[in-house]
Amino acid sequence: MKKTRKTKGTDRAPARTGTDGKKHVEPARGRPQARDGALELAVSIASLCQAVRVDASAVPFQTDPADLFDRTFAGVGIGDEQMSLLREQLKLLLPEIAPELDENARVLDQPGHRIEAYGAFIRVALLLKLR
Repeated sequence: MKKTRKTKGTDRAPARTGTDGKKHVEPARGRPQARDGALELAVSIASLCQAVRVDASAVPFQTDPADLFDRTFAGVGIGDEQMSLLREQLKLLLPEIAPELDENARVLDQPGHRIEAYGAFIRVALLLKLR
């Protein structure tokens, strides 16, 4: 009879299939959660323009338009004057990275940028705060 080695189990729960038919993995237990700021960014955008809606009750959250993060801020109706309002909203929702948002305002506050690029900045800033 062949011997097998026992492997250590992970601290993640098994993947479950949600009502949307997609597999969802439960987050690791006992570790700080690394949120990526995408929901906060989407909610902030939706608060500034009527063309964007967010369903935060869905897992994962849903946006209308569905390709929100592929668009530019100008493409959803956010102009120069609203970019600072967006940053202020994000500072309220993500106070741990408020200084980083202010320090990089000249680069971030451009309506021609893709929303995903702004989201990538937020994601990295949040990850650096976990260290």
